[in-house]
Amino acid sequence: MITTLFTVLALVTLLVAASLLFTGGSRNARATVVTLQAHYLAEMGVEKAIQQLRGDWDNVTPQNPANVYEGNVLVGQSGFSIQIAGSKRRIIGKGIVAGRKKEVLVELERSAGFPPIFRNALASSTDIKLTGNSRVYSSNESKAKGNVYGHQRISLKGNTRVTGSVSSALAGGVTTWGNVYIGDGVFAGPQYYQEIPMISETLRKAWEDKAKTGTVYPGGLAYNGNNNVVLSNTYINGDITINGNSTITLGDDVVIYVKGKVKINGNASIKGQGIIVSEGVVDLTGNMSHQLNEPANIAFVSLSSGESKITGNGEITGVFFVPQGTLKIAGNSRIFGAVVANFIDFTGNADIKYNADLMESDVTWNPLKVLQIKKWEEL
Repeated sequence: MITTLFTVLALVTLLVAASLLFTGGSRNARATVVTLQAHYLAEMGVEKAIQQLRGDWDNVTPQNPANVYEGNVLVGQSGFSIQIAGSKRRIIGKGIVAGRKKEVLVELERSAGFPPIFRNALASSTDIKLTGNSRVYSSNESKAKGNVYGHQRISLKGNTRVTGSVSSALAGGVTTWGNVYIGDGVFAGPQYYQEIPMISETLRKAWEDKAKTGTVYPGGLAYNGNNNVVLSNTYINGDITINGNSTITLGDDVVIYVKGKVKINGNASIKGQGIIVSEGVVDLTGNMSHQLNEPANIAFVSLSSGESKITGNGEITGVFFVPQGTLKIAGNSRIFGAVVANFIDFTGNADIKYNADLMESDVTWNPLKVLQIKKWEEL
């Protein structure tokens, strides 16, 4: 009897323990499911915010958590809040299920505008040479200086003057000779690395496709004499040459895509807003005349690995991007804007005045207006 009693007691104890374990496990499993549901509803809120941002980057209406149904069954609540933080948007998605709350933080940046590397007056993915009497300064020194950045070696010689800083991602990468002036000092080392984007095939094709929505020229295009031409989206299956006193005005936010090279000389000039993309080199010579205080709303892009040039006595307004090739700036050229290239040779009496308002330009760099996720984390 005693043995039977102890056996029954042991069985009862095991059954009670198993029951408690089963109940606790079920409770924990239910809590896990509820937490996951709340997390997914928070992510649903983020997706709603992103959808609004795609339509209007500057105006998004926050949504308080609202009921979400699956059929006729209430699943929980989903909503979001949003903050504008400079060029970024901070979204906090919110999900609520059975009183349990979850939040997801997402930071987005739109890549439609000029890439951050254009915060420098000069930037290179290899070396930069500044010689002669070249100057690098800014249109508004209190807002943004004329900075110089390079992944590798930067050499400054002669009477070169830089009002901002000179930075290299290579330790000991900056050298100076002669009467060189650098206003904000020299910085060198991997900690100063800045990303210089390449042109992806997706972006190149987006430019090409947008250009083809306008006028298509099956051969090259040339303007001579005293032309005054307005161009919308344009695709040129050859070179474009602009000579004489021709003035080319771009419509708002257009893309000119050139399968060949871009050559502008004489007293010719280009005005307006848009991007000129060349699969060949860009060669700007002569006495181009622009008002140097106009917004730098024209971007010249060369996809070639050859040498593009800005020479002569011209005054040129624009942003220049030569990610695979060399950009030589020489003579008495004056640039209002910014320059980014694989290699930069800046010599003679040339100077560049950085446009301090460049990052606020209305030029659409990426026609696809891609939203880039910079952070995604559970709070």
